[in-house]
Amino acid sequence: MLIIDTKHGILKKYFPQPNETEITIPEHVRIIQKYAFAGCDNLYAVRMPEGVESIGAGAFRDCKNLLYLKLPESLNRISIEAFYHCESLGEINIPESVPSIHDSAFMNCKNLRRAVLPEKLERLGDRAFYGCTNLKTVKMPENLKYFGKQAFSRCSSLTSVTIPEGITHLENSEFYQCEQLHFALIPESMRYIRYDVFPQNTILHFYIRKQLFSIPFVSYYYADNIVNAMCQPEKPESIDIILRDFIQHNDAENLEKFLECGFVTDGKIDVYIQFAIEKQKYETQVVLMNYKHKHIGYEPKNWEL
Repeated sequence: MLIIDTKHGILKKYFPQPNETEITIPEHVRIIQKYAFAGCDNLYAVRMPEGVESIGAGAFRDCKNLLYLKLPESLNRISIEAFYHCESLGEINIPESVPSIHDSAFMNCKNLRRAVLPEKLERLGDRAFYGCTNLKTVKMPENLKYFGKQAFSRCSSLTSVTIPEGITHLENSEFYQCEQLHFALIPESMRYIRYDVFPQNTILHFYIRKQLFSIPFVSYYYADNIVNAMCQPEKPESIDIILRDFIQHNDAENLEKFLECGFVTDGKIDVYIQFAIEKQKYETQVVLMNYKHKHIGYEPKNWEL
């Protein structure tokens, strides 16, 4: 049984009936009030008509058996905890009319395997998809301006992610305990990544002056230093960190790419050659000396071998 304010188009409350597993919301409804369907674990399917504009806080919270739900194109608000712990929900397609997904909206939807976010989405709330342990794919919209705290924490099946251009900081465990996350593409707008954002096996991919650099997030001893130096490569101190780290780990491939980006001045190249010699990193030493010969010109020098 549905309790509806027909004058204002507000669905206030649903009271489940015996053996009722499906419900069709009447077409004159514009707002689904907070907690309207909360705890109704009898429901397997909800048919929502065009015209519904807002889903209130916790409206479908703990509908543990909800399998089928199609959101209407008229929808423009998904409130906090709207689908919290709808653990049977397998797929969600959020319409283009939704500018913001509020905090914990799909938190602990454990069987959610696919989420399609609208291209015009600007805000992804805190813990929006936290604990969606079967979520494998999600495409981040290019217009995203706010990336919420722990937005995808404990999404243990997520394998790859592309952070949209415009996001400048990741510092609140956004991908904490995403053990299968092996690939992350970082935009040039990024300026800071906290050490606990990504799991240990994630490879972060940076484009710097059209060159692709692939950096293991914690395989380097000072992972936070090298990652955040990659976020701001034009700072003098960042250049030094990147070069010394590449040399220290004998990463000849990335070192060569970085040198070709043109960040190293003529006066500095000898310093890094000497550093490579001291650390006995012969592959990177060769890269540095070849670069000097090609771009600066060879000058005899008494190296301290």
